[in-house]
Amino acid sequence: MFYSRGLATIGVLGLTWSLAAGALGAPSGPPPRPPRQPGSLQPSVVETLARSTSIASYDGWSAWSRYDSTHRAFQLIVRDPSGSVSAVGIAEEREPFEVALGPLPNGTVGAVYPRCGARSCHLEELAVGAGDARERRLAVPGGGSLISPALWKDTVAFLRAKAKGGTVEMFEWTSGSKHLKALALPGNGSITALALQGTQVAYTRVAPSEEFAVSNLWVQRPGGQPMLIDNIGTGGGAAFGTRTYLTPTFAGPWLYAYRQYRETGVGDGNPAWVRYSLTSNTTQQAQINFGVNEAEGPGPLEAVVPLGTGVAWVVQNSREEQGAQVLLLASVTWKPIKRPHRPF
Repeated sequence: MFYSRGLATIGVLGLTWSLAAGALGAPSGPPPRPPRQPGSLQPSVVETLARSTSIASYDGWSAWSRYDSTHRAFQLIVRDPSGSVSAVGIAEEREPFEVALGPLPNGTVGAVYPRCGARSCHLEELAVGAGDARERRLAVPGGGSLISPALWKDTVAFLRAKAKGGTVEMFEWTSGSKHLKALALPGNGSITALALQGTQVAYTRVAPSEEFAVSNLWVQRPGGQPMLIDNIGTGGGAAFGTRTYLTPTFAGPWLYAYRQYRETGVGDGNPAWVRYSLTSNTTQQAQINFGVNEAEGPGPLEAVVPLGTGVAWVVQNSREEQGAQVLLLASVTWKPIKRPHRPF
């Protein structure tokens, strides 16, 4: 599920429900049970959502948005490694926070996200790991509308659009620098997700190709050429949506992404959470039941991110009035698979 903000396509952050259900607009009816897993370890429900959400993670922390129906605005929510969930004490937003997590130069965990006005968006940084609720506006040079940020110490990667309907470009910027480092995109298309580790950027791209389109996963550095990690034709996907790569996330020597392949039986394989080694040709698939049948329900899986040795994910419920759930499994088993790299 995607919407357009700041002239590029980005994932939707959602509305969440807590004990203050009346104020926050809780979904009606009892929430569905978490999906059963093989073995004794079972997932837990972190939040029951009034609407779908994307989720970000880094070093045991995770973050999403919560809707306050009284103020008709969204709060930024974080979950720390101990499992404590709390609202960050910053101004709410009319739209969900497009938040990314990463390390700050002092070693604490930071968040970066756009704040958008009537015509453009700028980037804000927040030290969530230090319990500091003071935002710091990033003085990125060059103007334009800045969206889809990712954070690594004193560097951010982001997309920039200079004018409505104009070309969207991808950059890295180091705090204090007067110059941006451009990342050359591999042809046309839209960037739908972005991640950063060091100066290495990973991103999902959807582009037209012959009758339908292709979606692919890339890694590159400033000044270097894009490296194709995985590629899939969308096959139209009219019944179930575009087949793509959700929530690319770096964690250690791995790049994680959910392969949202929607049409089984045509050589694409089933939807799966996969991690790609950045130091070898190794690829592994998680042995997990996400509680979703992509073709029949209960609804699409919106985001999957690594969380410590486990995983957090968001899945829509089959009944719209029940919203969605953020789920957590403390540990994941992996099996090796053939590297699914496909050329154009």
